[in-house]
Amino acid sequence: MSEDEHGHDDDHDHDHETEVISRVELIFTPSDGGTAVVAAFSDPDGDGGMSGSSEPIELSAGTEYTLTITLSNDLADPAVDITEEIAEEAEEHQVFIVDDAMLLTTAYADVESDYGTNAVNEDLPVGLAHTVTAGTAGTSKFRVMLRHLPELNGTPQKTAGLEDDFAAGEALPGDVDVDLTFDLTVI
Repeated sequence: MSEDEHGHDDDHDHDHETEVISRVELIFTPSDGGTAVVAAFSDPDGDGGMSGSSEPIELSAGTEYTLTITLSNDLADPAVDITEEIAEEAEEHQVFIVDDAMLLTTAYADVESDYGTNAVNEDLPVGLAHTVTAGTAGTSKFRVMLRHLPELNGTPQKTAGLEDDFAAGEALPGDVDVDLTFDLTVI
């Protein structure tokens, strides 16, 4: 695999450049103030070699959080902020989140027009920001998936309702850029 000066993988023949994403940070900031909870996934050697690792998430029951998701390629020198690229291509990307025990109530807190002119479709969620409310105490697996959803043969793949399909375990269009699972505890 070769990378250009921006950390992009150039060894492929299709329209979508699969980004090298070696770090994902989840920042849960309590809406009423207080210390943010930060959990990160890191893959310091990239694809192959050792598996990446994720830090556990611990949230307080009954608390509402603003979740901000950042993505980067820390293998490049200098590191590349992939979050900016996702924002620039907001109409072609969506971040999906779900916890398997349904301990959290979640809602998107951003839409495509937050990042620029919306030209392709309805003003759909992007998912770099969410509102998350921790419900009852318990443990769960928290899944984060970033999908690239460009138009296919002139037809948008990113359509309303994909987040419901994701939560129901249905197949989604597009390509997976990131698919991570974090251990979640609500106390």
